[in-house]
Amino acid sequence: MGVPIVSESTYRAPCYLPNSHLQTILPNVTRRRIRIDFRRERFELPDSDFIDVDWLEGYGGDDVQRCCVALHGLEGDSRAAYIKSLARSFGIAGYAVAAFNMRGCSGEPNRLERSYHSGDTEGLATVLEVLGQRYGWIGLAGFSLGGNVILKYMGERGSELPSSIKAAVAFSTPCDLRTSADRLARSENAFYMKRFIKLLCGKLKQKEKKYSKYRYNKRCRELKTFREFDDAYTAPLNGFRDAEDYWQQCSSRFHLAGIERPSLLINTRNDPFLSDDCYPVEEANAHKFLYLEMPKSGGHCGFPGDRHRDGYWHERRALEFFQQFG
Repeated sequence: MGVPIVSESTYRAPCYLPNSHLQTILPNVTRRRIRIDFRRERFELPDSDFIDVDWLEGYGGDDVQRCCVALHGLEGDSRAAYIKSLARSFGIAGYAVAAFNMRGCSGEPNRLERSYHSGDTEGLATVLEVLGQRYGWIGLAGFSLGGNVILKYMGERGSELPSSIKAAVAFSTPCDLRTSADRLARSENAFYMKRFIKLLCGKLKQKEKKYSKYRYNKRCRELKTFREFDDAYTAPLNGFRDAEDYWQQCSSRFHLAGIERPSLLINTRNDPFLSDDCYPVEEANAHKFLYLEMPKSGGHCGFPGDRHRDGYWHERRALEFFQQFG
């Protein structure tokens, strides 16, 4: 029997933010003021690369038993407003928080020519093996690209998932990378697309200094879509044939069937980044562990509203979900 879809979400966007773009942009501007004192730890990977994790500790004292591992979205990092806000809420709730920086996202270029991408689960797996020896209860929380990485990881590992990992929550997740890329290519999303290309190309330019034969095209910033960027860079640098091959292998939608721990996917219906294929209703209806919640509004990684004592709505929802399972 499948897990019921959460048909009536309790989230309501404030009336003064009437559209998805305002609901996406404003929360991530206003929440930048949040100050968090992180402690950094570096994890060496088997492929000679590294992952930097920023820790928020101390709220619960020295006997914290639970850990939340938080993953950022495309061109984000541990300092992203939505990560800092979630870290604060989970820290107050008594969790140790590990804010995961993907390869090359911690302020220092990664060592290898390859980059992070939507299906890069290797670094996460290595870090979680270590954290599983420290904590008996680990929950995963990911935003956008980070949500896709988490769901793909959960599905890939299936019954072989470390026993310490109890549950996962993914917010604003492009489960189907191909159709989500097509959605972002629309004219109404040109602002986001231009910003992503600028940030991604800037990171590639940093790598050019390290790799004399790096496949960096000086016309990078003239690219207009993820199809063009992923064909030119993401796919060849990470061992995929082309953008289509990358999207097919890395879309979490195609790994959902393998999930064997409780996992909650929260995608708002007005998310400007997501296509219809990013709302896996059929999969959730037939799944024992996949929960799907689709608020009518909230934008992309936004969920604006008043902050309660226990955090913003999506943070309280994640805490509530985690508390259901131990």
